[in-house]
Amino acid sequence: MSKENTGPGNDGPNKPLSENSTSEPTANMHDDDTSQNTVSSQDRPVYMEGPTTSGTGGNEPPHTGQPWGNGPSDGAPSHGQPGDISYFGRWQDVLKLCCWNTLWTILTLGIFRFWAKTRMRRYIWSNIVIDGDALEYTGRGLELFLGFVIVILILVPVILALNFIGSMLPAHLMMLPMIFTYIAVAFLFFVATYRATRYRYNRTFWRGIRARLSGSAFKYALIGFGTSIVTLLSLGLLAPLGFIATTRYQTDNTWIGDTQARFNGTFGAAFKRWLKSWAILVLVVGSVLALSAVASGPSMIWLPITAGVIAYFGVAFVFLNYNVWLFRYQADCTEMGSIRFSSNLQTSQYIKIILRFLGLSLLLLIVAGLLMLVFGGFAAFSAFNPGNAGNPQQIAAVFIPIVIVMLLIGPLLSIVGFTFMIHSMLAADISSMGYQGQITDLHANAEAQNIPRTGEGLAEAFDLGGI
Repeated sequence: MSKENTGPGNDGPNKPLSENSTSEPTANMHDDDTSQNTVSSQDRPVYMEGPTTSGTGGNEPPHTGQPWGNGPSDGAPSHGQPGDISYFGRWQDVLKLCCWNTLWTILTLGIFRFWAKTRMRRYIWSNIVIDGDALEYTGRGLELFLGFVIVILILVPVILALNFIGSMLPAHLMMLPMIFTYIAVAFLFFVATYRATRYRYNRTFWRGIRARLSGSAFKYALIGFGTSIVTLLSLGLLAPLGFIATTRYQTDNTWIGDTQARFNGTFGAAFKRWLKSWAILVLVVGSVLALSAVASGPSMIWLPITAGVIAYFGVAFVFLNYNVWLFRYQADCTEMGSIRFSSNLQTSQYIKIILRFLGLSLLLLIVAGLLMLVFGGFAAFSAFNPGNAGNPQQIAAVFIPIVIVMLLIGPLLSIVGFTFMIHSMLAADISSMGYQGQITDLHANAEAQNIPRTGEGLAEAFDLGGI
């Protein structure tokens, strides 16, 4: 069986190697050249860029076993069925890849994050199967890194200049540059979101057909920023306006080859659904505030606290339920030529994922707490033991494990969060999708497109996270 070199230094396209090739880990972050030609996925083998047992990369073909969420694999190969949108990624692969990426990110003081994100996208894209063929992601970590550097070189002088101007202004005007900065950051957030989406689309292929996102990031930001102000002024009542407006603009500018997507959702339908959720939110928040006002004295302090906890979970469920409906509505209202999409995503799927994540996070914190308690006991004993006075080596040997446990809590929680919540929710979203129509109507781009050589710099500067 051919093996793939997916060590941290290789985020180039999937390239099968010879039988004698190895995939040993390396700290090299060199990018192989990525061809921009639209080559059919049937002309070359595609291999999963997941980690092996050593965590260095995949050596098995993708899509073995059942699609995500359909139970354990029986070992029989499956490549999806015509009309299916399936996801074959496994949490075990994602967990190993997350651990490996986190290790190299720590060792390189954060620089490897761009290559880590590229490797994760390669794995996820290669396990999304549409009509029996997987997607292909051709982005490069070096492109993300260069985009980040360029944006930082632009933003840092601007921020320093604004701070200098603010220090030179009279006292009653010193807040103006800060207010301007906050407004600019809010506006640039939408610019970064659109440009990051455009980069991912431009680096996505299916059967040799490139996806792309046209339109203007500046216009998208005007729509998003303007509707956000309207939402704020309406106390959240008109929140669906922003979603419908930005989704329509982005979808209507989405192309798969020479076929343009369309979004026919309406504000009225989304607002009707949101109005019920908004009314519940107002009722819950109002009830908590009323209980807080009538509760007097220390003996009644439990009442607003209990109500607040119940309200928190109630509000979270309302938001979750609405967003699941919104995802289904977006899928149902999206079309591409003769193709119509749909989704059967359920709120219960998200609830199970969140409960599993919370349980694993709690278990991790309990283990970390027990370790710190044990090491803390040894530290206290060593500190107050007269025999250890003047013996800093022995005391340090006890305190160092405590520091290591504290430093590892953050990265471990991040790994658990991505593997068991973000990735699981993404898998549930993809697996819930379906379509009707002739997907063979999609054709390759009629003409070459101008592909940017750097990507997502603004998004990386804002640390938007995600995939």
